Amino acid sequence: MKNWSVRLRIQASFAIIIAIMLLMAVTSYVRLFTVQKGAERLAEDAMPGMFLITQVRSAWTDVFIQTLERLGASDQPLEKVDLDNLRLLDERLNGVLADYRKTVRDDNDLALLENFNQSRKRYDAILSTVIELHQQKRLGEARSLLTGDLTKLWNEGRNDLTELISYNRKTAEGATGDIVDAARNAELSMIVSVLLAIAAAFVCGALLVRAITEPVQRVVQNLQALASGDLTARLHLGRKDEFDSIETGFNSMAEELKSLVSQAQRSSVQVTTSVTEIAATTRQQQATATETAATTTEIGATSREIAATSRDLVRTMTEVSGAAEQTSTLAGSGQLGLARMEDTMRQVMGAADLVNAKLAILNEKAGNINQVVTTIVKVADQTNLLSLNAAIEAEKAGEYGRGFAVVATEVRRLADQTAVATYDIEQMVREIQSAVSAGVMGMDKFSEEVRRGMSEVGQVGEQLSQIIQQVQALAPRVQMVNEGMQAQSTGAEQINQALVQLGEATGQTVESLRQASSAIDELNHVAQGLRAGVSRFKV
Repeated sequence: MKNWSVRLRIQASFAIIIAIMLLMAVTSYVRLFTVQKGAERLAEDAMPGMFLITQVRSAWTDVFIQTLERLGASDQPLEKVDLDNLRLLDERLNGVLADYRKTVRDDNDLALLENFNQSRKRYDAILSTVIELHQQKRLGEARSLLTGDLTKLWNEGRNDLTELISYNRKTAEGATGDIVDAARNAELSMIVSVLLAIAAAFVCGALLVRAITEPVQRVVQNLQALASGDLTARLHLGRKDEFDSIETGFNSMAEELKSLVSQAQRSSVQVTTSVTEIAATTRQQQATATETAATTTEIGATSREIAATSRDLVRTMTEVSGAAEQTSTLAGSGQLGLARMEDTMRQVMGAADLVNAKLAILNEKAGNINQVVTTIVKVADQTNLLSLNAAIEAEKAGEYGRGFAVVATEVRRLADQTAVATYDIEQMVREIQSAVSAGVMGMDKFSEEVRRGMSEVGQVGEQLSQIIQQVQALAPRVQMVNEGMQAQSTGAEQINQALVQLGEATGQTVESLRQASSAIDELNHVAQGLRAGVSRFKV
């Protein structure tokens, strides 16, 4: 077992525990199977048998009691009703016996049942004889058989049934005892199996802990030795499991680490020497780069002044060119606006003429409405007159014309309302005609003002055309000057950018040299620290 791997030991431990659990499961299954069989025997044989055999004995007793009541207490022959009752009792007994026969499971139970069946056959034979003698009124012989042989056979049958009841009771008690014993055995088996599993788990766990902790402690001790600087420490476990691989890897790592530290000790001396030489060279380059940066800065200042002057001139010419272009654009926009205004005025004049025509038509229609109103007034007057005549005729008719008088009154009232409404319409038409006349006069004045405005707009348009021509002639000259200044400004900017880039490059060079010098100093400190660090290792 010493040469077992850790994996194999873990698997063996789990296998032992699983085997114990399987043994517990098999034992429990066997005990539970015994309990199941006992329960089935109790449920299918003993308990139903007890119940049914008790029913058989009750039916057997009822048959005998009914026989005594009908044959022993009466001297008259049995009637059909009595015979039917005895037959029904016998059928009930047969039914209960058939049900009990279905529950019989063993030979002893079957033998006891056969004893009862034999006693019952003899009982039935004598009962038939007794009934026949009773029907023949041979009462003495019938009662002698009834109290003698028939009673004796009934007692034998009852004793057989009592034995069957006792046998079924013993069967039930036996099944119950088997169930209790099986349950106790299952409980005991489970307790023993659990205790065995716990003990096996404890023992296997202790062995596993021992097999793992001892080599781990030795590995930790050697790691602590390496951490303290002793690179000569080696691991010797003498195992043939996973720890053998750990031992090999640890020793290989220690050898590699020893070689690395030895090389680091040799390299630290070389690094220190090289760093000192590089530091001296870097300081010389830094001084040269600083002088170059100062010269570049002076040239850049002069170039920036030239570029600033050029930018100011370019900005001024750009503003002049922009103002000229904006003036030309605004003049063109004004000329277009005047053209649109002239078109709009023409459309307004056309609309004014159209409005005048519509107002004339409206005036004419108002005159027509006035004529219609005059006609309506005349009709209302005639209607009023007719209603007055109708009222006079209704007065003449007396009682028969009263309804017609009411109608005439309503007609006259409607005629008056029509006359009033017609007068209102006439007044409104006159107001419309006055408003139309005023509108026509206003539109005429408006048309005259529009014509005068069109003439003035034409004059302004001609003046704007002259301004546009002058501005457009000025724009190319300004553009030429602007292009020349832009070229000069661009050249100055390029020179300035080149100087700026040169200054930045020089500054970056100085900064790089400064950083390199700082890095070399740090590298020197690191090399010294490395040398001091590796010097503490024992190789």
